[in-house]
Amino acid sequence: MKTLKLTENELTKAAQLIQKGETVAFPTDTVYGLGADATNEEAVLKIFEAKGRPADRPISVLISHVDDLEKYAKGVLPEVKKLAEKFWPGPLTILLKNTHAFAPSVTVGKKTVGLRMPDNPIALQLIEACKVPLATPSANSSGRPSPTLAEHVYSDLEGKIAAVIDGGETSFGVESTVLDFSNPMEPTILRPGNISKEAIEKVIHRKVYFLEEAPSMNSKDSIHTKEKHYEPTIPVFIVNSSFEKAIQEMTKCEEKIGLLASEEVVEKYKTQVEATFSLCKENDVNTANQRLFNGLRTLEHSKATVLLVEAFSEGEMGLVYMNRLQSAANNKFI
Repeated sequence: MKTLKLTENELTKAAQLIQKGETVAFPTDTVYGLGADATNEEAVLKIFEAKGRPADRPISVLISHVDDLEKYAKGVLPEVKKLAEKFWPGPLTILLKNTHAFAPSVTVGKKTVGLRMPDNPIALQLIEACKVPLATPSANSSGRPSPTLAEHVYSDLEGKIAAVIDGGETSFGVESTVLDFSNPMEPTILRPGNISKEAIEKVIHRKVYFLEEAPSMNSKDSIHTKEKHYEPTIPVFIVNSSFEKAIQEMTKCEEKIGLLASEEVVEKYKTQVEATFSLCKENDVNTANQRLFNGLRTLEHSKATVLLVEAFSEGEMGLVYMNRLQSAANNKFI
């Protein structure tokens, strides 16, 4: 299969491909997504095939209107409507009881479905043009760092999908917050993202749990607790103390070091390593989140044999950053 490279001015062509049962990658506000008609089982199965995605992992669905909530979810409570009105379009996926409107492989037999309205004009216009909701996981090979540029998608999925729409770099650079609201008494964040726990609590006026603190264990059957993510092709180590010692240790092992860190750290150690990628200015964790996946992908194509990556732990955005980085590094610290 030839993978077409489309521009944002070719959304009609992209929509026609999706309506014919093909898969198309496109930018969202978070990362690039791989979209297919969520009501077409054959099309949804092409997502699993292209990504090498395990067959037991459900796929979230993108919609283009807040009003679509009640069309595709059961028992939508006022609190859920308030969340959608506050944070949509935006980086919040809400897990709700589904209406069985979607192809079986979207929910893989589960009683819930994740719904989101992305804050990206290309994504919204594409959904509108398709006239169907889009089953849309990240547009990468399963387990790889999520794509924040069209070239990342092409690198992973060329020849496996019908087209990629190039809309430039995504705004947030990490996936959405996933909130399980299928049990209203225990709203639980399954995956942290740019919409914080505190921000959600302010809207619904009740306690929101992180997965590890939720009293019930039901949410732990989620895709977001089982899936291995974000791994580059070379080993990653997290540095949360001394870069000097970490560089010395890796140099003794004759490793070629790729350094992924703040501008200040990169400037200090750039002559001692093989390759560098600046994440942000000191302590700017929002920019670090946006650039993390791009940095991992860029440095794996350098001559580096190992990556040293700076830890950021300030506030909930630091939690988001470390959630992705610890997965990429398999919790290896140095």
